[in-house]
Amino acid sequence: MLRDQVINFLEAAVVFLMLTNAFSIAAAAYALALVQRATRTGSRAAALGLFASLPHWLRASNPAR
Repeated sequence: MLRDQVINFLEAAVVFLMLTNAFSIAAAAYALALVQRATRTGSRAAALGLFASLPHWLRASNPAR
């Protein structure tokens, strides 16, 4: 009986982990699509530099360099 409960728990854990991985992949794909859409030429976000690369942003915001 304990063995069956352990097996059921492990099966549930695997299903949970697979679901969280699927949600993570979906969120990453959505984020990539959002950034690609926002950085198109002529986009307002591109004009404002909202998605500039990190080194460029650090240089721009650090007047000491």
